[in-house]
Order: sequence, then structure tokens, then C-alpha cells
Amino acid sequence: MLTSFGKFCRKLRIDNGELLKDMAKKLDVTSSYLSAVENGKRNVPQSWVSEISSKYALDLEQRIELKNAAEESQISNKLDLKDLNSRD
Repeated sequence: MLTSFGKFCRKLRIDNGELLKDMAKKLDVTSSYLSAVENGKRNVPQSWVSEISSKYALDLEQRIELKNAAEESQISNKLDLKDLNSRD
């Protein structure tokens, strides 16, 4: 499921005519890692808000939107219950 952060990044890439691999290269990560972050399988690294803001020359409104999207995407906690029984 695409997170708020993922939606922001996807729009940013489209607006800049880039693919996921292009943004991944700018962030010095693999495409699969960036995809996992965008889909909520990995947390958004704290440094990414400032890195993306700088590398894409975001204005203040966009920076705030990105920061909020990153924070919103971090809020959910994931629990793996597959190895628990009904008493656990």
C-alpha cells in the first residue's frame, strides 16, 4: 500500500520526468529499498526529508508537505502475529 510519503515521491518523480530508479540513484539506495519505503515496508530514513528537499529544490510549502507525509508514514506500527496462538 502506497504511503503518503510514497504518493509525494511518485508525484515528484512524475513532475520531474524521472523513474523510481532515478530517485533511488539520487538518494544512493537501490530501487527496491526506495520502493519498500514508499510502500510502508520500511521506515522513511530521517535524512531523506532534507535530502529530497535539497536535491529537488522544493519550496517551503513542498518541504512542509514532504515532512508531514514522512511523519504520517512513520506513525503506523506493524505487528507480526503469525506465530502467536490465541492465548498470546
